[in-house]
Amino acid sequence: MTPNNINFYGDQTRWFIGDVININDPLQVARIQVRIHGIHSDDLIDIPNEDLPWAQVVAPISAGGTNGLGNPLGVQVGALVFGIFLDGKNSQLPLIFGSMPKLEGDERTPSVNALARGTNTLTKTVSVKGSPAEPYGAVYPNNKVTQTSSGHTIEIDDTSGAERINIHHKSGAFIEFHPDGSVVVKTTNVYIDAGTNANIKATNVDVEATKIDVNGSTVNINGGSGDVVVNGISLVNHTHRDNPGLAGAVTSKPL
Repeated sequence: MTPNNINFYGDQTRWFIGDVININDPLQVARIQVRIHGIHSDDLIDIPNEDLPWAQVVAPISAGGTNGLGNPLGVQVGALVFGIFLDGKNSQLPLIFGSMPKLEGDERTPSVNALARGTNTLTKTVSVKGSPAEPYGAVYPNNKVTQTSSGHTIEIDDTSGAERINIHHKSGAFIEFHPDGSVVVKTTNVYIDAGTNANIKATNVDVEATKIDVNGSTVNINGGSGDVVVNGISLVNHTHRDNPGLAGAVTSKPL
């Protein structure tokens, strides 16, 4: 943490680039440990990871920053970061300004998410009647992607003609807004507690299920000027056939 008895001005500022080694801050104030290029040796015997200083991080002005309204940072172990030393030549109080995209591994793969680079890595299978086709059509650099280490993903895609918003759970469940404004939801179970009122308005409503239960003190089905048809039988215009010999008012099932 920054000592309260040091006056910082900036005339002796030193900048650096480093690799994130640890993000599990014991104080839980979003500090990170960084192995700084040109200062910290790659030899773990010379400078063990646990001996690296904890660096504070500059967060966006929208992050709250007080009264428990701050958030853990998105930076991950292995990220390349840029920062300065608050204590100048002493170089013991690192402050991180941000991360730097880079090429990684033997294949020189960009650190930028593949979804942002035009490669769809998410599986979205929907079997609902009339569901639209997969809308992904991202073109770099229009798709803003946030993906956590476990696989939760948020896409906000401004690609012309393929504008989408996708919130994707690591289990495969998702809700996606398509370019035409349609909304597709895929999950295992849906539970809605409306409290007082739940209203749905549509030209056509299709419900497909193995079993449908409707519970209520009063259940009203209003066909308006049309009809209500169950298994091909009209509830408004159906007729009965009398069965001779049966007790009065007993008839067959409706035709």
